[in-house]
Amino acid sequence: MKYLQDLKANARLYKDWILSWRSVPVRPWIKAAQAYRAGNFEGAVELYRKGLKSYPFSPARLNAMLDLSHCLFRLRRFDEAEKTLRQASVVAPNEREVYVRLARLQLWLGHSSEAAWTIRTCLQKVPIDPELVTLFITAVVDGGGSAHLVREARELRQSLHYEPEAFPRLEVARLRLELFSPDIEEEAREALSKLATADRGPFDAVIAFAQVLLQEGKLAYGRHHLHRALAVSPEHPKVLRLLAKSYLENGIFFEPEYAVQLATLACQATGWKGVIEMHTLAQAYVANGDKISGLLIASRAKDMGRRLLGAYPEAQKLEQLIEQLSTGTQA
Repeated sequence: MKYLQDLKANARLYKDWILSWRSVPVRPWIKAAQAYRAGNFEGAVELYRKGLKSYPFSPARLNAMLDLSHCLFRLRRFDEAEKTLRQASVVAPNEREVYVRLARLQLWLGHSSEAAWTIRTCLQKVPIDPELVTLFITAVVDGGGSAHLVREARELRQSLHYEPEAFPRLEVARLRLELFSPDIEEEAREALSKLATADRGPFDAVIAFAQVLLQEGKLAYGRHHLHRALAVSPEHPKVLRLLAKSYLENGIFFEPEYAVQLATLACQATGWKGVIEMHTLAQAYVANGDKISGLLIASRAKDMGRRLLGAYPEAQKLEQLIEQLSTGTQA
């Protein structure tokens, strides 16, 4: 009986494939999709690659590459995921989704300059839309907000007409950008606070407002919002890293051992490719009295930073930390 059920199910899958792609079904990709849905990402990776090798010119190859990159992301094989997306951009240079996924991967890793460049490239090929503007502004703000990029981000946003209620993530990005303007900074902060504290407020707003609170020294309140965010995305590197930073502040909240644990999780979530996460872990090690580990991680962060486009916003502080630890002075 099970054999007949499987046979009928496979027949339906093959029929759907032919209707969708008007081509010969690629059996490894059909099996890969089943593995994907079952959460067997390792198995799916092998099957997607097998199909790409055997059917390099299939009309479904772009979809297979996008699914492959997602499986690799879930396995934290970020280099391979990025390579797959770059290959997809060669196969389909005008496909918007390829650039969106690549930029999101780069933002997850904290590679904001790369993400900004990716969206810039995309906007040369496809029409502007709210998601692309959101990603670009996010990349600019996460990268420290250099003057020329802030100007470019503002011009891009102003060229797009949209209803804030319809695109809450873009509204969060806009408010984060306005925090760089002293004349409207307070107004932007208030609006961000309302978004972050609203029922089912945008995830991005919760993190952004928590970061503002930490910068203002309101550690307990900021940590409250970070724990809200962590409940939604337990492996988000930025949330883990900001929580770690909150435990490195002198005072009643100073817990360097916990900061090391959180920062380590943040580094693991980026596959040890997040410069700012490794910088935070180095600071946590130093605060915990482990200068050797601090120097090793700080040096690793510096080496990763050299490979990225643009400058790491806190590169000078990282250099100073390495110098202090190398000479044996107190960091």
